[in-house]
Amino acid sequence: MHPLIPYFEPFSLSLGPVVVHGFGILVALGFVFGGQVAQRASKQFGGDPELINRLVSWLVAGTFIGGHLGDVLWYRPKDLAQDPALFKQMFTTLLSGHLPKLSELPLLLRVWEGLSSTGGFAVCVPLAVWFFWKEKKAFWPHGDGLAVGLTLGWFFGRMGCFSAHDHPGTQTQFWTGVYGMCPGNNPTIACHDLGLYEGLWSGGMFLVFLALMRKPRFAGFYCGLLSLSYGIIRFPMDFFRTAAIDVRYGGLTPAQYGSFAFITLGLLVLLSQRRSAVLKAS
Repeated sequence: MHPLIPYFEPFSLSLGPVVVHGFGILVALGFVFGGQVAQRASKQFGGDPELINRLVSWLVAGTFIGGHLGDVLWYRPKDLAQDPALFKQMFTTLLSGHLPKLSELPLLLRVWEGLSSTGGFAVCVPLAVWFFWKEKKAFWPHGDGLAVGLTLGWFFGRMGCFSAHDHPGTQTQFWTGVYGMCPGNNPTIACHDLGLYEGLWSGGMFLVFLALMRKPRFAGFYCGLLSLSYGIIRFPMDFFRTAAIDVRYGGLTPAQYGSFAFITLGLLVLLSQRRSAVLKAS
């Protein structure tokens, strides 16, 4: 058995002086197509598609802010040691009437450098709950629609990670290994690509959800199933992360601890919402 995926350079598109990287293009497509699917699914579940359209921009901000904070606080806490000096330098530069370079900004403000899916969820889920509470609309018809759309958006986002080679795992001879993406970029060595694996999972869940939507399901079904399935798949997947690069606490990554929360939340939603549906039917 040998890896089948050769190394390829991360692609980019030059638009005059602006260079758009493949990762950004695919993430943007994820929000566009995922948002459209979420609107249609929410309408099918009895929700208001326009509310989903209004919420998406908030979720974009929540994904980058929460994802970046999660990445920094959980995976790179030691890198924050330089931030106090960088904040001071940034304010000094601003007071002098100049704008600091992007590379000179404190790590906490460089939201494009490193994202954690767990951190993104930690911000976006409460944000969505608050949004629908503020609008005085039921959460579950919209939450289930978001869950369906998220699987497609997640697929595009993780394919962006795959295109950028930014989630290298341990070395492997398995056929899904990718050559040249390991630390050191040796073209003869292949590693697990965890971005690819999550992309395959999310794309598969999107197809599963489309099949399940052919029949009525109780409210909260898709939210609960998405949370449960992600926790189940993410926990073993993180054992393929490179120990020398990724921080661990008690032998587990932050995402693995988050997996327990996803599994627990998914089970609670599925069991409580199913019970609620049975009681209403009786």
